[in-house]
Amino acid sequence: MLYRQVEDGEVAWTEPFEPRTRVRPAGDPDLVHRTVDLLARAERPVLISGSGILWSDAAEELLALVDELGIPFYTTPQGSGVVAEDHALCFSHARSTAFREADVIIAVGTRLNYVIGYAQPPRFAAGAKLVQIDLDPAEIGRNRPADIGIVGDAKAVLRQIVGAAGGRVNAKRYAEWLAHLGSVNRGKRAESEAAMRTDQVPIHPLRLCKEVRDFLDRDAILVVDGQEILNYGRQAIPTYVAGHRLNSGPFGTMGVGLPYGLGAKVAKPDAQVLVLHGDGSFGLNAMELDTAARHHLPVITVISLNGGWTADPERNKPGRDLGYTRFDRMAEALGCYGEHVEEPDGVRPALERAAEAGVPAVVNVVTDWRARATTVQFADYST
Repeated sequence: MLYRQVEDGEVAWTEPFEPRTRVRPAGDPDLVHRTVDLLARAERPVLISGSGILWSDAAEELLALVDELGIPFYTTPQGSGVVAEDHALCFSHARSTAFREADVIIAVGTRLNYVIGYAQPPRFAAGAKLVQIDLDPAEIGRNRPADIGIVGDAKAVLRQIVGAAGGRVNAKRYAEWLAHLGSVNRGKRAESEAAMRTDQVPIHPLRLCKEVRDFLDRDAILVVDGQEILNYGRQAIPTYVAGHRLNSGPFGTMGVGLPYGLGAKVAKPDAQVLVLHGDGSFGLNAMELDTAARHHLPVITVISLNGGWTADPERNKPGRDLGYTRFDRMAEALGCYGEHVEEPDGVRPALERAAEAGVPAVVNVVTDWRARATTVQFADYST
């Protein structure tokens, strides 16, 4: 949606911009039928999608494939929410099990990069068949040879597969596989919830994530930026609406969290927008709080204040220690709302007061600098 600035500094909306009709290249029909034949013989299929589903506006088609064929699905962090993460076929805490034991992998709208271990063993079974769907032919087979490589737009190809699968793929065939993943998921989820209820001080980042998760509206827009808090947020906070999860992606783009949040609030002024920041990543663009105040954008920014860059766990690099900056006081000086929290039971009330303030807000939460997302037993959900 386009917008313009008016004389009093407020944002005013123009009419929505309607792009020209998009050409959506379909996949080779023969390869589509081969994919359906493969699914009809599979016993343990898994579907992996990424941000290409968002770019192709293919969330509806992806859901249709999941529902009609009964295939468990996973997304990359950038593609979270294209299917609600409380869907019956989203076994989020059994991610590693699903990848490791799948006999057919369908990858659509995502690169086979480090985020999913390049689809290589040991993260994925060496003998699993790979169906790769991508608009860019150069991506087909880049990091793992594809048994079936379909070049085409995700929305168009998913429609083709659903249409071709009618009566040929019996979802009941996967019942044992789904029961297995469900059992693993329940056990891991119980471990996760227990870890997130910790009352330790300094506050564990997982407890912070729990409080944020329980506070958010179902259709909230969540932005996560940092390192440790980025990984913990991926593990612990689900997304239910396509396009409502933004994160910094590879760590080299740190600092985009608050700017992303402000852009999201301008685009969807009626949506709840919360930015979950590491203290280091927040510092890169902290003065965007001034932008938020000037343009009356009531975004809530929650900072995991662990006092430094946890990418240096040995604490031996120059500049590693950042100190425990009172970013809440900085927010107040800029005309925003600010709170400083040191006890886990204080997080939720602070979030509620920040929301009630009706202005840009910072909730500055002191977290345990020793916490490492990679040491969590159920960290298979983090990538």
